[in-house]
Amino acid sequence: MRRHLRSRWRDENGQSLLETALMIPLIFTVVFWVFELGWLLFTYAVMANAANEGVRYAIVHSGGDPGGAQTTVQNFASTSLHDISAISTSVTFPDGSAEPPSRVRVAVTYTYVPYLSNFITTPTLHTYAEGRMVVQ
Repeated sequence: MRRHLRSRWRDENGQSLLETALMIPLIFTVVFWVFELGWLLFTYAVMANAANEGVRYAIVHSGGDPGGAQTTVQNFASTSLHDISAISTSVTFPDGSAEPPSRVRVAVTYTYVPYLSNFITTPTLHTYAEGRMVVQ
């Protein structure tokens, strides 16, 4: 009986190796796409927080310094691992004036290029975040 059982196992040599070899590409694909999605969400969080920092700067300085708000956004985004040369910032005053009590709006756009674009065809994404507050 033992002899029959051993010969049956010999017929299945390499089965687990073949199954592993077939599943490794699928597993790596899922892992890399999860990494890419996480990086995209991190990018959005950085852009949203940078826009909020720019708005805070604008309201503290009574909105009279749009260049300072843009510099604040660039400085905040540079602390992350992003290429800040791809960041575009606009500071606008929807009420037409920077005098209190008026509104200030800081919009941040960034062209997201996926890290896996060298290996697979992935589209670039344009991320957009906006912060609004009232100058007081």
